[in-house]
Amino acid sequence: MAGNHKFESNKKYFTISIYSIAVILIGCLIFRFVTQWNITQKILHSIWDTLFPFFMGFLIAYIMNPVVSFFQRNIFDKFISKEKKRLSRGLSIVLSYLVFIGCLIICLTFIIPQLYESIRELSLQIPSIYKTLIDLFEKYQKTSSHLLPPEVMNVIETKTLPKLMNLSNQIIAQIIPMLYNVSLSLAKWLFNIFIAFVVSIYMTTDKKILKFTLKKLVLAVFNENKSYTVLKTLKDCHEIFSSFIIGKSIDSLIIGVLCFCLMTILRLPYTVLISVIVGLTNMIPYFGPFIGAVPGAFILFIVSPMKALIFIIMIFVLQQFDGLILGPKILGDSTGVRPLLILFSITVGGEYFGPLGMFLGVPFFACIQYLIQNWVEYQLYKKKIKLDPEKDA
Repeated sequence: MAGNHKFESNKKYFTISIYSIAVILIGCLIFRFVTQWNITQKILHSIWDTLFPFFMGFLIAYIMNPVVSFFQRNIFDKFISKEKKRLSRGLSIVLSYLVFIGCLIICLTFIIPQLYESIRELSLQIPSIYKTLIDLFEKYQKTSSHLLPPEVMNVIETKTLPKLMNLSNQIIAQIIPMLYNVSLSLAKWLFNIFIAFVVSIYMTTDKKILKFTLKKLVLAVFNENKSYTVLKTLKDCHEIFSSFIIGKSIDSLIIGVLCFCLMTILRLPYTVLISVIVGLTNMIPYFGPFIGAVPGAFILFIVSPMKALIFIIMIFVLQQFDGLILGPKILGDSTGVRPLLILFSITVGGEYFGPLGMFLGVPFFACIQYLIQNWVEYQLYKKKIKLDPEKDA
């Protein structure tokens, strides 16, 4: 008996030692990551570059899943018997990705060349832009009532304008290398998209297997009651995330197309370039329309101040239509996030993950807000505390 007791004690202390060593090692790693943050950033950036195609593949599969379900439910399930459900699912996946490839080919064939030409043409107009600024400055000096102090005028004349000229000359001299670098970046981006595309096909095909595996994992980690709570929470977060991404994508596509049509009718230049900018930035809630309008208005102001004014009025009307009619019809209250939290999520997401972070930050923080609200409500329920938002606010 004594020997057995000694063995059990050794086993217990051995386990404690393993946990202690693990905690110390994790603490050392965290300390190293924090104290050598530049190296940590490079490592994280390298990991992100490696995993980016898989993340994009998941995002494509996430967006394509409702399209696949739509085709399966409304087309193939009506003609194919329930016994052949796998065939119906497979045909739906094939048709959905054919539509996706068709849209991609249209973008590469028509939109990308026009974007390239618009950017090239705009860069070649930099000398004339500089001349226009000089003329406006000289005209202001002759006709103005000297609203700006002489010191400010002197800084503009001796420093700002020459710097603009030097910058324009540098851009003109480097336009070919810049376009070459952009082409290389585009080639790398297209390769990543191809990998993401393949990954998304596998994920879409194995959707049921992935869901079943996740459900087994949750049931294995938590007890039965907790498991179903976790699964319901994950389902609710999925609905928040998917409704925002899919709804906002459709909304932004419609706004981009409407912008293109209106600019064509109004005979405004750089139609494709500005419409793409407006459509993409419209995916950012609340502040996206303002972000997209600024570069478009600036580009058109260089060409013609009157055209810039027409564009600003057009964008204002278009965004009112989006905010009051189109957006609520498509999105409804998909996130329930207040403008302050939206500003926070856009700022944080954009800082760490760029434009993609500005877009995905909103549904991500909407899910975080939902989880916190659920936890707070549960804690208040346990403590039997009831609050009235009107009286207790």
